[in-house]
Amino acid sequence: MLLGSSRAVSAWSGNELVGFGRATSDGVYRAVLWDVLVAEKHRGKGIGTSLVENLVNSKGIREAEKIYLMTTNSASFYLKLGFHQGHRQDLMVKNLQQITNAVPPSKAGEP
Repeated sequence: MLLGSSRAVSAWSGNELVGFGRATSDGVYRAVLWDVLVAEKHRGKGIGTSLVENLVNSKGIREAEKIYLMTTNSASFYLKLGFHQGHRQDLMVKNLQQITNAVPPSKAGEP
């Protein structure tokens, strides 16, 4: 997950991880924020804002034409940071877990 990310950021309080976020991008047209989260007891302290700002201002992300994200219950937070609700789209998902658990092609036909 981290190796495939264009940028990953974290926030710490001493030795405790209190926030995390990551982004992927083609560096030109699209970037996506993923997994931005702050531990509940540390919310409301600006940590989430700092994580998002760090991500959107990082090389490869800031050059993208658009930055996307999906959120279940934090839309108001992202609206305050300059994001807006996009037009309605259908989320399509393909579950690769079933394929991943299958016999790897290199092992097919081997005893």
